[in-house]
Amino acid sequence: MMRLRDSQLEVLWIARVDYEENSGVKLHKHDFYQLLLIIEGDGEIEIDGKLCPVLPNHIYLFKKGVAHRFQYRKETVTLDFKFKISEELVTLIDRTSFSGGHPILQLTPFKELFQLSNKNLKEPNPLIPFQIDAGFKSTLLGVLQNQESLGSINISEVSEYNEGFHMVQYLKRNLQERINLEEMASHFGFHPHYLIELFKKNLNTTPIQYLQSLRLEKAKEYLEFSSYSVAEIAELVGLTPPYFSRLCCDRLGMPPSKIREQMRTVVGKDMILEEDFILETQPLITKMGTL
Repeated sequence: MMRLRDSQLEVLWIARVDYEENSGVKLHKHDFYQLLLIIEGDGEIEIDGKLCPVLPNHIYLFKKGVAHRFQYRKETVTLDFKFKISEELVTLIDRTSFSGGHPILQLTPFKELFQLSNKNLKEPNPLIPFQIDAGFKSTLLGVLQNQESLGSINISEVSEYNEGFHMVQYLKRNLQERINLEEMASHFGFHPHYLIELFKKNLNTTPIQYLQSLRLEKAKEYLEFSSYSVAEIAELVGLTPPYFSRLCCDRLGMPPSKIREQMRTVVGKDMILEEDFILETQPLITKMGTL
């Protein structure tokens, strides 16, 4: 019996798979669990004889031994996780009414796991598979509990009891707007200097610097997981294309086009986390007419 890195859950394989219009995967089943995250796209999924629509920001869980297939009418971007779990977690999953697509409020934890596996592909580290197991298990349990998925701490994490919480949410909602310190202070009825003090106290930065970081973080996500052009992404996060390019070079060490190019090199690439996992068992992507 395969020894699990984590005694309850072991991630076997992670991939980003971009499906062409009118493509899909024939009916099949396997001896492990699979979680499919739809980032964007349209079509239908059959699970154990039942059809459900393909919806963006939804996940679909395929249990061990259950037949399923995919058909995509439009270009569809997915993150695919294959994993093994203990009988203890099988029992928990079976107790939940996890049928059809399950909406996800926060895609970041899944994207971070993919990025972590990509990092391990480029610079293998024996600790990373353990980290992926733990992160995926935490995220999956959050989904099963019908709560917002749990992810690692990042730049946007602020407690709702923190004085800066509502201001951070304001910035997130208005990334596309041309916000300045005076307008933000006026919106909350504070003096600009007091606003700066709040952000420095709670986040160790200024409001505008924090806004810039949020914009860059969101823009990087668009570059990696969307088909928007660089100019469109700049507009979506409230930056001019020249400034966006300069900010990427200064903060991330490369222009936006290079960031996107690096991500494209791993689209469709298998990231195998368990050496005993047999890739040849994976179903082939075919045109819808041949399904």
